[in-house]
Amino acid sequence: MRKSLLPNLLLVCCYSTAAIAQLPETPAYSAVHYTDENGLPQNSVKFISPDKEGFLWLATENGLVRFDGSRFRSFNSSRIAYIYPDAERDELFARTDKREVISIHHSKAGWVHAPADSGNYEYFVYDDTSGTYPVVGLPNIFANTIKADRYLIPTDENACFHITRKGVSFARSREEQYFFPYPNCNPWTFFTLGGTLYHMPEKGRFVRFSRDTLQPVVITGDLAGSEEKDFELYWNYIAEQVFLRHEDKLYLLSAAGPALHTREVLNGFDFSGNNIVSVYYDAQLQRIFLGSLSKGLYVYTRKQFRPFVASGNLGNVFYAQAPYGDNGVLTPQGVAFDNAGREMRFPLLRRRGPLSQKYSLQEDGEGNFWSKDDNIVYKYDSTLTKLLWKWTFNGDDVTQLYIGTGNRLWIGTRRSGLYYLPAADTAPKPVLYSGDIKDASYLLHETPELLWVGTGKGLFRVHLPSGRITTVKAFMDTYVRSLLIPIPGEIWITTYDNGIFLYRRNKITAMPTDRKNYLNTTHCIIRDDRDFFWITTNKGLFQAARKDMLAYADGKHDHIYYHYYAKAHGFLTNEFNGGCQPCALRLQNGNISLPMLDGLLQYTPTAIHPDLPDKALFVDQVDVDTMALAAADTITLPNHFLRVGLHVTTPYFGDPHNLQMQYSMEGGENTAWLPVEENGTIYFSKMRSGTYKLRIRKFNGFGINNYSEKVITLVVETGWFETTWFRLLVACFIVLVIYLYIRLRMVRIQRKNRVLKYHVQERTRELEETLEFLQASERQLRRQGLMQQRLITAITHDIKTPMKYLLLLSGAEGKHDKKSVAMHDALYRMYHLVENLIQYMKMQAIENQDSLQYVDLHELLEEKAGIFRPIAEARAVKILNQAAPDIQVPVNRQLLAVVINNLLDNAVKYTVTGSVRIGACYKEGALSIQITDTGIGMEPAMRDWINRNQYVQPEEERLPYMQNGIGLMIVIELLQQINGRLVVHANEDAGTRMEVVLHLN
Repeated sequence: MRKSLLPNLLLVCCYSTAAIAQLPETPAYSAVHYTDENGLPQNSVKFISPDKEGFLWLATENGLVRFDGSRFRSFNSSRIAYIYPDAERDELFARTDKREVISIHHSKAGWVHAPADSGNYEYFVYDDTSGTYPVVGLPNIFANTIKADRYLIPTDENACFHITRKGVSFARSREEQYFFPYPNCNPWTFFTLGGTLYHMPEKGRFVRFSRDTLQPVVITGDLAGSEEKDFELYWNYIAEQVFLRHEDKLYLLSAAGPALHTREVLNGFDFSGNNIVSVYYDAQLQRIFLGSLSKGLYVYTRKQFRPFVASGNLGNVFYAQAPYGDNGVLTPQGVAFDNAGREMRFPLLRRRGPLSQKYSLQEDGEGNFWSKDDNIVYKYDSTLTKLLWKWTFNGDDVTQLYIGTGNRLWIGTRRSGLYYLPAADTAPKPVLYSGDIKDASYLLHETPELLWVGTGKGLFRVHLPSGRITTVKAFMDTYVRSLLIPIPGEIWITTYDNGIFLYRRNKITAMPTDRKNYLNTTHCIIRDDRDFFWITTNKGLFQAARKDMLAYADGKHDHIYYHYYAKAHGFLTNEFNGGCQPCALRLQNGNISLPMLDGLLQYTPTAIHPDLPDKALFVDQVDVDTMALAAADTITLPNHFLRVGLHVTTPYFGDPHNLQMQYSMEGGENTAWLPVEENGTIYFSKMRSGTYKLRIRKFNGFGINNYSEKVITLVVETGWFETTWFRLLVACFIVLVIYLYIRLRMVRIQRKNRVLKYHVQERTRELEETLEFLQASERQLRRQGLMQQRLITAITHDIKTPMKYLLLLSGAEGKHDKKSVAMHDALYRMYHLVENLIQYMKMQAIENQDSLQYVDLHELLEEKAGIFRPIAEARAVKILNQAAPDIQVPVNRQLLAVVINNLLDNAVKYTVTGSVRIGACYKEGALSIQITDTGIGMEPAMRDWINRNQYVQPEEERLPYMQNGIGLMIVIELLQQINGRLVVHANEDAGTRMEVVLHLN
């Protein structure tokens, strides 16, 4: 029965970064040194054991440690004595110095409750009473402190070699199969390979046990013929690896029939000085791990690349190259390298000039070489011993050279444009092809008829037969660094600061960049024989599968795996060079040559083995605030947490740049994938209760959708505030609050209603008082109106009637007496003055004075004319009524009668002799009544005042004219009541024409 992990187990996550100790790197290996300063809990690494998942387990004096390639995790703080396997259950076990047992399974470690449960336990039990000692590997760090009378070396879960001082026996299922007498005094010189027992009785000599037969062993390989050398054995029992160390070199042993084959895996390392006691070797990636008893862990990885550098003070900044000889390369500096890196010099090419000389080198169809230097183009013979031709572009610089189809040399210039010339001619003259293509940076044929030209500010496609030049608008103002056309219709474009693009089927696709954006500044792309792209940048070299990039352009997947190589893989610098043509070179043997800031990098692509992160994904631990939870496929989280962190790991010992992990919550096609932080932890802040799917994926390497995925179900517990009873309680509370609110609202409204009622009553009382006051005023006005009517009646009866009688009497008696005539006129005027005043008062007193009625205008005019004819005849003045007899006018008859009466009075009064004519007609939609006399006329000022807008004039302006007679003011005011206007005209000979204009609706 196993216990769970102890609560005090430690999690140590550290980085193999800048804290790595400084180690002298051998020419063939890159080195990394880990100590307690950069991850290890303690500096004694006594055992190194790989597990089936790919992790390395380290036994230290401060606990069992798991190493995933970048981080160390410590599972306890006990001293670990050794690590041993359980082949039956495919597990590892570790024993502490207190003989406690820890199981190692599925990337985790846990205590074992009963040691007997740990598989072939008895094979790995140290019994100091009987002197039985289990295998721990070589060298044995406990050799000087124990007495081993019986040494056990298991070969599987049921078989074991027993080595004693008398001989060697072999047992299966605890039953001895044979015994071979073989006296010896040192059990620490025995080891097994492939289940076969070997012994090194003397330095440099080995024997092999074949059941009960002893056979001498021949050493082959790198140590052949070196049997007499002083060797030290390193045996990693769990990994089944045996090494021989001679001085500062380490060799791997492998069984080859009756012989042991040796292969050097490390040189130049001080094993004794660094106190190395454990070794593990990854043969596929040629990486070796060395555990020191006092100095931590050393990791050496064989460099897969080897740069070529020139000797002397020439400098090793290389750009353009050209093939030379059998798989050699030539540079514009006059330095050539063969495929073994041997150097040759050609002094004719070496000249003291600016760096621009290094950017172009072309070989034409006849084997001659072309280069340039500022504004000069050179042609050399195939032996590079003779300058055949040169041409100077005065006032312009040459930017690039390219030998195209038909052995034609294309020449790009900075300002004047693109030129060409036949390379086979002995004395060619450059011909300007186009002045529109300036500052060419790279030229490449897609087909013999189609030429692509990249420039410092764009990309152009040139159809040579027609001369048609097409500008690719997407690359306007873009520095095109290089071009690659694997097949027609597939154009790869690298740019400076904008990354990589694919132009295919009239569509431009931008390739995704790497996570550190190194690919934004891409110098060059070159294709190898296996259809991989090799991409150079200012920060290292990338490898990508062409089919992956094409699939991305077709939308078949959303990611491209770029494998990264850096200085640790064998470069002298991470900075590659570009801006030259060719920017990379592929030789006849398939090798690739790349220019760098320090040397040329030449390699065989098929010999490069990328260290792919293809192991499984694991979630180690879940941290919820300050609490640690065990990792599982389903993790239950409390509702009130603030932050949760999931520690994700995978065994990967390569460059961390290649470890690309992403995560998303809930998943789905439109899910946003986010990068996992470099420390391998995924953090989430507080989440609402519910079930979530956390998807974690790691890209395993090249291939479409080649990734490992792990799905973790996160269950956030329901909070107390999300339970049914709480929601019911909240609902009841809300109902209560609503009820109280409505109740309070109703009380408030009722109170407002009472206040409003009081105000209404107060206002009603005030209105009633006002109404009573108005009613009293109305009664008073009615009494006043009644008094006015009675007054008018009294005047009519008491004044008007006697005055009318006197008027008639004076008219009858004094027809020929001048005094009587004068008295008659005076009485007449007084009578009509009183008549006008009475009519005006009636108009003001009667309420319905604006009532209309149809009036016979001729009759009304005749009535008023009849009143004034007696006095007019006395003055020899005729009153003529010229109005038509059929005019019916809708008007207030009483008001119009007063107006006519006053106007006739004025006409007769101011006419001595002559006539007064009365007429009426319709004019411009209005009724016009004219009273024309032949009297003395009207003063111009008075006439002007009447004719202009007299109705809106201030009272002080009216006053002078009102003093001339109240009758005129009465006429003007009465006309306003009946929508009329008075207009005065002066006759041409004498008199005045008074016109009343009535606007009838």
